[in-house]
Amino acid sequence: MPGAFGLLDDPNPSHVPAGRLVENRARLDAFKLHSIGAFVEGAVTELRWGDRGYQLARETPDILVDGVRVPVVWDEQARPWFECLACGRRCKHLYLDEITCRTCCRLDYACRHLHRTVPGLHHIRRLRRRIGVDQRPFTPLPRRPRHHTRFHRIAVQIRTLERGLVAHLSGINQDLERRARLRGMVLK
Repeated sequence: MPGAFGLLDDPNPSHVPAGRLVENRARLDAFKLHSIGAFVEGAVTELRWGDRGYQLARETPDILVDGVRVPVVWDEQARPWFECLACGRRCKHLYLDEITCRTCCRLDYACRHLHRTVPGLHHIRRLRRRIGVDQRPFTPLPRRPRHHTRFHRIAVQIRTLERGLVAHLSGINQDLERRARLRGMVLK
């Protein structure tokens, strides 16, 4: 039956290659480098990402990343920012393979592609994680004493979202049953 829905080639049509996700790429964080002292004049910092090592050296006003000079600019609050080598925009992170910003590397965040097929599913999982219960929808919520107003407020939100999820899923089920009847198939 997968062929009927066009899933022969790629089981996930919204699939994003792992190399295009921010979370899978080595990056420099200007704020963290500043907090560990990498922006002190003359400082040399050794970074490791898997088997690969990177060397950073501070030369005022820039920083050298494996021999490539990256401009560093400072704002009014004395925070450092990198300047992207490709587009020139100020950014907090530079990705090490190209030494450019997220936009120039055409990277995207994984959260923009997870749990996108069922409306409200990601929100339910996040709320359940906030109160420390099982993240799967429709699992029972434990009873709490009356004075846990935050817990009760979030539990009400979860129940409301789960009712909407039931409506969505029942609509899908009715649609599949209707399509099966039209094609003369029997669903068991």
